[in-house]
Amino acid sequence: MMRHSCLTGALALVLFSTPAWAVKKPHRLNLTKLDAAVYLATEFDAATTYHLLQNCGSGCYEANPMVRPFARNPGIFVVLGASAYSVNYIAHRLDDRGHHRWAVTFRIFAIGVHAGAGTRALTLDR
Repeated sequence: MMRHSCLTGALALVLFSTPAWAVKKPHRLNLTKLDAAVYLATEFDAATTYHLLQNCGSGCYEANPMVRPFARNPGIFVVLGASAYSVNYIAHRLDDRGHHRWAVTFRIFAIGVHAGAGTRALTLDR
């Protein structure tokens, strides 16, 4: 019992005697309107693609080889959600480094690609 309390005391002494290092607080990402638009356009693309492939049968397939394994099941929402998250992450990194115009351009390009793909899926569905 005495040995246990001595070890505990020694461990506490070592832990409390080491200097505390100041760690920079992580930058909390604020959700902007463009961030939300990226998420909405991506999920619009996922929903229209999923709906089209469910109703089309075996005659249709996903043209994007990265999404093709997930296109006929609900995993497409997770994959494209991760895609939208990575777009917003990269855009915020560009913003933090002073490249605001490139960050906005990157987001608008992603919104256009996904909104265009979703609209194309809607036109193919009819």
